[in-house]
Amino acid sequence: MVLYSLLSKNTIAAIDLGSNSFHMVVAEENQGQLVILDRMREMVRLAEGLDHLGKLDEEVEKRALDCLSRFGQRIRSLDAQCVSTVGTNTLRRIANSDDFLFQAVQALGFSIEIISGFEEARLVYQGVAHTLEQDQHSKLIIDIGGGSTELIIGEGFTPQLLNSLEMGCVMMTQKFFPDGKIKSKRLQAARIFVLQRMKAIHYTYRRLGWESAIGSSGSIKSIASVIREMKLQKNDGINRESLTKLVAICSDYKKIKKLDLPGLSEKRVPVFLGGLIILSGVFEALGIEHMHVSEGALREGLLYDMVGRRQNNDIRNKSINALSNRFHVDQQHAQRIELTAFDFFQQLENNWFDDIQHAENLLRWACELHEIGRNISHSSFQKHGAYIIENADLAGFSRQEQYRLSAIVRSHRGKLTKDGFNEANKEQRNNLIHLVVVLRLSVIFHRSRIENELPEIKIIASEKEITLKLPDKWLNEHPLTINDLEQESEYLLGVGLKLCTERIL
Repeated sequence: MVLYSLLSKNTIAAIDLGSNSFHMVVAEENQGQLVILDRMREMVRLAEGLDHLGKLDEEVEKRALDCLSRFGQRIRSLDAQCVSTVGTNTLRRIANSDDFLFQAVQALGFSIEIISGFEEARLVYQGVAHTLEQDQHSKLIIDIGGGSTELIIGEGFTPQLLNSLEMGCVMMTQKFFPDGKIKSKRLQAARIFVLQRMKAIHYTYRRLGWESAIGSSGSIKSIASVIREMKLQKNDGINRESLTKLVAICSDYKKIKKLDLPGLSEKRVPVFLGGLIILSGVFEALGIEHMHVSEGALREGLLYDMVGRRQNNDIRNKSINALSNRFHVDQQHAQRIELTAFDFFQQLENNWFDDIQHAENLLRWACELHEIGRNISHSSFQKHGAYIIENADLAGFSRQEQYRLSAIVRSHRGKLTKDGFNEANKEQRNNLIHLVVVLRLSVIFHRSRIENELPEIKIIASEKEITLKLPDKWLNEHPLTINDLEQESEYLLGVGLKLCTERIL
């Protein structure tokens, strides 16, 4: 049983809920090195079931949930912190995604985070970079998914330029070939669409430049496979000339479902042409002549991100520090707030918080960033700070994590109501409110913004009541703090909490 437990903690899983395919990779982590134990992939085609209103087709929804149930069985023995699951473009677009996510979490048995296009691009880069021989040569990495295409330039493990464009193999197929018929006018319209999407970024990419181009994702692998099997070029990878030939070959077919190309799997047929047009357009816009193909992708990036977190090298901490520096946060004051907040947190953690590690992270980040809005305006600066956090490109963060952090910062001063936490479920809402209370109280005790020694403060909390125990003498010497605590007791009633102050002789 002990051996089984150790194996479970060393085994990690990364799941990528893409717009075309769902992927899962299970690996064993040992001192930062990964050994792949298992891979699972299913063509769910989630984007195929999404209508123009963002509603998901019932049949596609069932297909997705059934896939997640199978994934969940494979990793049922793993701890929650050993599994990372992210949703990409289509999950970002689903209207009322909370309903689908609730069912998806139940089917999988683990939490699911939705990530931004920026974060998707960063993870793709990490996944590809870790599968390449390491050098400091600059590389352009392109990943064509079902709903979006990611383009990243970087060196080593460091991305320098990231973009996620709203064009994917499933989306292109639906937009230009809805009935599956291949016509020259449609091919030309699709090509122009890709070039228009690329117009906004191609100059920046060409100016920065790269030494080698690398493709990842099923679409690019399929294209390379067909080119190889059809012997359209002598060397490996994908050449611009062979791409042009392949587009011409496909244009001779009348219908997508009739595409019968060597090296093309039956499951890839419905979206092959859409991916081919995107890649051909990207080659044309960026002047690419040759591309290598990588086995690494977003899911491998997730695995290495998890390894970093387990080794106290969390990219999220770097993102928070960078944002703090960008908005000139008073670091000394933030550290004072954090010290007191964690004193309170440690006294309350057993009664008030479920996922201690996640709560600690949120509280630490909130302490560091709660004043970033001051750089914009002192008036309602918590609202400015919350907006920045919720909308910034923060490497390593999911959309849900940014929302939670934003909600804490928005609520750390002024009136307080439960309406500010509506997007969280009941359990998360209570955790967020409790973190907000800890931060608010800490801010009150450091209103003077000077290095002052606080007395020992005891804090006790139940579901609906908080009691602060403070020395009577100290309170008598700090009438402003007494006034602030009285005001705070009124504010906390807005979230159903009663604040009491008990004097200790």
